Amino acid sequence: MSAMKRNQSVATIATRPRKALASFLAASCLAMLLPLASPLASESKPGKVLVVMSYDEHNDSEIEIAQGINETLTGPRLRYVYLDAKNHLEQAAANAKKAYAVFQEFQPDIVISADDTAQEVFVLPYLQGKTSTPVVFCGVNDSASQYGFPNAQVTGIVEKKHYRQSIDFAQLIDPGIKKIAVIYRDTPANEINLDQITREEKDYGVTISTIVDVTSSAELVATLHRLEHTVDALLVLNLAGILGPSGETMKQNAAMALAAQTWTKASIGASKNDIEQGILCGVAKVNLEQGQVAGRMAKEILLGKTPAEIPATENKNGQRIINASTASRLGIKLKPMVLIGTTLVR
Repeated sequence: MSAMKRNQSVATIATRPRKALASFLAASCLAMLLPLASPLASESKPGKVLVVMSYDEHNDSEIEIAQGINETLTGPRLRYVYLDAKNHLEQAAANAKKAYAVFQEFQPDIVISADDTAQEVFVLPYLQGKTSTPVVFCGVNDSASQYGFPNAQVTGIVEKKHYRQSIDFAQLIDPGIKKIAVIYRDTPANEINLDQITREEKDYGVTISTIVDVTSSAELVATLHRLEHTVDALLVLNLAGILGPSGETMKQNAAMALAAQTWTKASIGASKNDIEQGILCGVAKVNLEQGQVAGRMAKEILLGKTPAEIPATENKNGQRIINASTASRLGIKLKPMVLIGTTLVR
């Protein structure tokens, strides 16, 4: 064999270990990457989420909560059912039974339950301790402990109204506010709201002299005319469901607009919708936040966490809002310091 051929043979033999080493390293790198593919794949697993809403699909808070859920849960298949408790509380239990039939047919990986009625007539009777399906609640007023939440199966976000902040904001607009009245329709949700007000009242910086529940538009108007002579401002809770002039059930927008039009002093609300209907001002809870947080919690569960590993929380965000038309009607001049960071509606 010539020297050239020997050198070629040696060269050929020498390249084999290098090719083998390269193949080995490539295979090793691939093997190292493969375990990482499983969690990434699980992130894209769609899953199925059943959302049980306490009210109807036209309710402003439910629309905003759904928006937050939809923005956060873009992969999973979502299905919504509505219990219509705001308009027809007496039918909520029957609607919950129908929702459970949907649950059985849909077989969701997670249930998101919005507002208190959904916990009372759906989660507690049908899910908690009776199925293994994780539940994420949102929109629960003030405290979730009344339902035994959180627990190994259930976590979520509590909704606290910004009553103290709303009253402080009203006093910033009108420093003469010292005594206020609270008016509301007697409902389970408002009972919880009143419990919060009673606990916090000592920190409000005003005196709550009167708390009145009304059942009809006529009673509402008469009560407001009477209270105008005794208090400086009015804190209005939910009025949906009071009876109108012809005995019809009034929607929240119409009832709140009637209260705003009748009252001739400063009025305070705790939701954007109430202020849009004519209530003077308030620091509104952000319903979008409820949906976004619930959606993030559901996503974590889809990725493998248990509800027990996700701490329950409460809303943090508030939005200062003034109805500029109402302020103008009442002759209130809005100072620059009041307008900073404030949303104006008409």
